[in-house]
Amino acid sequence: MIASIALCVVLGLLLLGAVLFRRSRNSSSEQGRSVLSGAERKVLETVALGLRAVAAGRPDGGRPLPEVYAVVHSGKRLTLRLAEADLHAPTPWTADVSGKEWSVDTANLRRTGNGSGGPTHPYSLTVTLGLHRGERTLVDLSRLSGPIALTGDDNDVLRMAQALISELVSGPVGTLATVVLVGSAATPSVTDGLGARSPRLHTAATRGEALAVGENTSSGGGLSQSALQTLYMGRDRGAANARTHARRLFVVTAAQYRNERWGETPLRGTDALLVLGYIPSLEWNFQVKPDGSLNTGRLGVPIDTHTARLG
Repeated sequence: MIASIALCVVLGLLLLGAVLFRRSRNSSSEQGRSVLSGAERKVLETVALGLRAVAAGRPDGGRPLPEVYAVVHSGKRLTLRLAEADLHAPTPWTADVSGKEWSVDTANLRRTGNGSGGPTHPYSLTVTLGLHRGERTLVDLSRLSGPIALTGDDNDVLRMAQALISELVSGPVGTLATVVLVGSAATPSVTDGLGARSPRLHTAATRGEALAVGENTSSGGGLSQSALQTLYMGRDRGAANARTHARRLFVVTAAQYRNERWGETPLRGTDALLVLGYIPSLEWNFQVKPDGSLNTGRLGVPIDTHTARLG
C-alpha cells in the first residue's frame, strides 16, 4: 500500500515537472524570439553593409538612390529588388539585365565592407518579414505609400509586431530608425515582449505626442510649421532620397487609428505607420496565417515562415 502511494507521488511529480518544463520552454521561446541570435545578427550586419555600400556609391550630386522595396539574403548572395529599373549599380553591386535586381556575393561584401563605421543609409526601416524557400526576405516599410494593417489571430499579430519592432530597435540595419509605440500599443502586453530596451524605442500617449518625436516643436508644444507642411502618406518619393536618413515607424492599434483619425495625419515621406488590427479601407494588409506564413497582400512578397517563427 505504502509502495503504491509512493509510486503515485513519484509519477505525479514527474508529470508536474514535465508540464512545468514545457511551459518554461514555450515561454522562453516566445520571449527569446525578441532577442537576435548571433546568426541572425551576422545576416543583418551583412544586409547593413550592402545598404551602406549603395549609399556610398551614390554621393551627393550623383545619381539618386534607388527605391529598394525588398532585400533577399540567400546565404551566398544578397539581392536588392528595385521598384524601378537602374542598370548603374555601384561597386560591389551588379545589376541584372533588367536593372530591376542588384546582387552581390555576401562573402566578398564582408571582406571589402567598411564595418559599422561606414556611411549611413536611408533604408533604416528595412526589416525581416520572414523566409521564402529558406531565403530571408526584408522589406523597407517606408516604401509603402500608406498605413500597413497587421492582421490575424491577436496573439500572432502581437508576436509578429514584437519581432518587427525588436529587430528595428536593436538590429544593425535600423541604426537610424525610431519606433514610436502609441497609446494602447505602448502597454506591457506589447513592451514586455521586446527584450532589451533601446534608445531607438519611444512611447507616446497620443497622436500629437507621437508626432513630436524627432520633430522640432513650437513653444506651444505642437508640431513645427515644417512638420505640418509635410505631405500625407501619398508622399513625395523625392523625400526618400534626402540625405537626412532618420526614419520613424509609428505603431498604433486599430481602435486608436480610428479614434485619433490617423488616416488624416500628415507624416513625413520617410515615415511608416503599422496598425495592429483590421481596417477595411487600408491598401496594405499583412495577414499572419495560422500555419506560420505571412500573406503580404498587394505587396506580393511571398513569405513561408514569418519572422516571429524564426530562431
